[in-house]
Order: sequence, then structure tokens, then C-alpha cells
Amino acid sequence: MLSTDLQRESMIKRIKKVVFTLMEEDSLFREDLDYDQMVQDLANIFMRNLTFEQFMIISDDDLKKRCSGIMSIELLSKIGEDFTPEQMRIFDEAIKRK
Repeated sequence: MLSTDLQRESMIKRIKKVVFTLMEEDSLFREDLDYDQMVQDLANIFMRNLTFEQFMIISDDDLKKRCSGIMSIELLSKIGEDFTPEQMRIFDEAIKRK
């Protein structure tokens, strides 16, 4: 294995722990998000935006907050997937009023 493969595996292992914890703590995450897909998505996000060294110095609490925020946005993106056109129109109008 190349060092970059080892680094990727190290990042993924750390992310898996955080995602597991968040899904245990929050039933919405557990019910509405796919664990494996979420781990891969988070790994890709962190690898695109941080070096391995930058990622590894993030505290566990900060990593958990970052992952929770990203996972929350993912949940929000699922709102309306099953809406009828009428429900979507009502939702859009409600959002515009805020």
C-alpha cells in the first residue's frame, strides 16, 4: 500500500467512528442516511479540502461538529424528494416567506 492509501484508510477509519457515533446519537441520521455512503462522501469532502496533516490535527470534537453539519445538510437535501408538485409549491412558498 502506498502512503497515500494508508493516509486515506486512516482518515476513513476516523470518519467511520464519528459517523457511527452521530448515527447512534441521532435517529434522523440513522434512519435517513446511508452509513457507508456518508463515510465516503465525508472522506471525499475532507480529502478535497484538507491535507492529511490538516485533517489529523482536527480535534475529535471539531471533527464531530463538522461531520454533523455536513450530515445535517445532507438530510436537508432530502426534504421534498417525495413531495407532490402541490406540496413542493407550498414548501417553496413557505421558504420564500422566511
